[in-house]
Amino acid sequence: MKWVVDNLGFDEVQRRVLATRRFLLGSSSWPGGIPAVVLAAGDAPAGAEGTVTDMGQGTPVVLRRPGALSRWEDSNVIRGAAKGTVSAIAHARLGDLTAEQFRGLAAIVREFGVDVRVTNRQNFALRNLAEDQLPALFDRLSALDMASPSAELVSDVVACPGADTCNLAVTQSRGLADAIGIALEKEGLAEVGGLRINISGCTNSCGQHHVADIGFHGAERRAHGRSAPGYTMLLGGFVGDARIEFGERATRLPAKAAPEAVVRVVRRFNDERLAGESFRGWIDRSGGVATLGRELKELDHFPTPEEGPDFFIDYDEAVPYAAEIGASECAT
Repeated sequence: MKWVVDNLGFDEVQRRVLATRRFLLGSSSWPGGIPAVVLAAGDAPAGAEGTVTDMGQGTPVVLRRPGALSRWEDSNVIRGAAKGTVSAIAHARLGDLTAEQFRGLAAIVREFGVDVRVTNRQNFALRNLAEDQLPALFDRLSALDMASPSAELVSDVVACPGADTCNLAVTQSRGLADAIGIALEKEGLAEVGGLRINISGCTNSCGQHHVADIGFHGAERRAHGRSAPGYTMLLGGFVGDARIEFGERATRLPAKAAPEAVVRVVRRFNDERLAGESFRGWIDRSGGVATLGRELKELDHFPTPEEGPDFFIDYDEAVPYAAEIGASECAT
């Protein structure tokens, strides 16, 4: 919206909003009042009946079966309860796809007679499958290195392109996403369900960090008289069936300390959660975002450039950090 206001001016934006607002029949201040049907039935979400269980943006917590095929099926296969549909997720690490993988997916679509969609977690959803196709599909995706059982779970981090290609980004968000995935894998936490991580390389929300269970947005930090890559960590954002809540600021961190902060939070959630408990529910039961932020505050520390030179070099870079911001396609 800030680009719209910048180009049209506040007065023109306000005029257009008010001109459209008169068509919103549910507005309490509209001259026609609230429609009778809304007064009679209420405006609660359909089927909510006054109670809503928010599972956040993450997946429900389930027990995982042993065996590669079973683990993949438990995490990557979605069955529709109403119509009995079967879909499966093909994992694209960091949203990247090689030419060989692309050709392999195209062959699967043709031979299995399925539809394919790109998910908002940068993977591929293969739809209209039959149950008896799943073992063969798993074998084909395994050969393409796209059958990770952690697809769309906590280590499958979503990031915007970051400073690689965006003129507004101030940090290498993709590099951080990769580092977090590696850290969770090393700690045995890669397949934890019930929460997801999103990263933006600046305060603009291209990576949708504001509605992630764990979100980061990049920021320039100053330490010992030098610029350094940093992030603000947000916790508890979610998109539920009937509610959307932005994540709350937990703490600021050096970029190189962010993976450790994630590991600490995910480990606690994995160890302390109750059966079926959402990440947001666990946060509230654990004292709230502010409490968790205070426990992570010790990580907001920059060593001197001599003691920790890596803290002053961003991920996937070889030279000292410098924030360079230009005009983006959004601003022109």
